[in-house]
Amino acid sequence: MTEPINDPLYWKQRLVTAQERHHSIFRCDKERWLRIEAKHRKILAETIHPEQTVLDAGCGYGRLLDLMPRDWRGYYQGIDLSPAFIDLARREHPRNAFLVSDLRMIPMLSGTFDWAILISIRPMVRRNLGDDEWGKMEMELKRVANRLLFLEYDEDDLGEVVPNFQTC
Repeated sequence: MTEPINDPLYWKQRLVTAQERHHSIFRCDKERWLRIEAKHRKILAETIHPEQTVLDAGCGYGRLLDLMPRDWRGYYQGIDLSPAFIDLARREHPRNAFLVSDLRMIPMLSGTFDWAILISIRPMVRRNLGDDEWGKMEMELKRVANRLLFLEYDEDDLGEVVPNFQTC
């Protein structure tokens, strides 16, 4: 059964009913969540350089900002289709930029980002909306970023970097 992931009300309801914050985006026990976060921190520390710019695609409540390397000080832009998530992200990370938008039609953003980082967006979109809709999102992401970094909720995932050969 598919989930209505392109409906902002679906995400608002998940946020409201989450017993723990991470349940609004991924349901698992706290120990597993901490292992996943540790893995994501490690991958980001090995991949993202201090001055690089980041588009957090499907940013939710801005969780990626808490995972970035300590020495990272580049520009950040979060984008998510859920106004409820964006409101929360703006409250928790007021010094960063957040935008409500669908990843299939990303508005013109100033400049090109070094990275578009997606955390478990690709498999969720493919599973619920299909490969064609994922293809539209991927094209948009490649339009605005030099490289894509895919991180998944699989504890063994090492992250996948996809260079955008159109802009690199």
